[in-house]
Amino acid sequence: MAKFKLIATALFGACSMVSAQDVLLIGRVQRVILQPSGTENCPPPCPAKANVRPDGTQTVCVSNQGGCQTMEVKVDHIYRGEAGAGARHFKSGIGEYGPSFPVTEKPILVSEEAGIVSWSPVIEKDGRIFIDPKRLRSIGGIPTSAKDDGQLVELHGVLARTGTGRRLN
Repeated sequence: MAKFKLIATALFGACSMVSAQDVLLIGRVQRVILQPSGTENCPPPCPAKANVRPDGTQTVCVSNQGGCQTMEVKVDHIYRGEAGAGARHFKSGIGEYGPSFPVTEKPILVSEEAGIVSWSPVIEKDGRIFIDPKRLRSIGGIPTSAKDDGQLVELHGVLARTGTGRRLN
């Protein structure tokens, strides 16, 4: 029983650390940095030396990782999580389709959940904020578009469905 309590406590602690890093905010991109694999803050996807097993066979590493990307966002509004003072840095690997962080002066909504970063342009119409559900498919595990018709969705409605309807800043 004591082992079970210890394991449950460790799992709860790990889950709370992951959720503590989750964030949803509106801000403006200040800088996007691209780094090749194997440089500072961007480890290589494969070990430098192939592993040789006792029977003489070698393992092979194949990766489509194209490096790493970091996006610095000046925070305007925080809807969930902590963003720090002034700016927040988001990091991600670059996949086979190239970098995914935007280089734009327009505001964006950025979501980071369990280390996965997604974003959408922010479109303001009649004092309401809209996002593109094709760019940001879910928030807190809830689909951003109930209809999945590709039309812009109002952020307030999405936040109401996810239980994140308050503006923190």
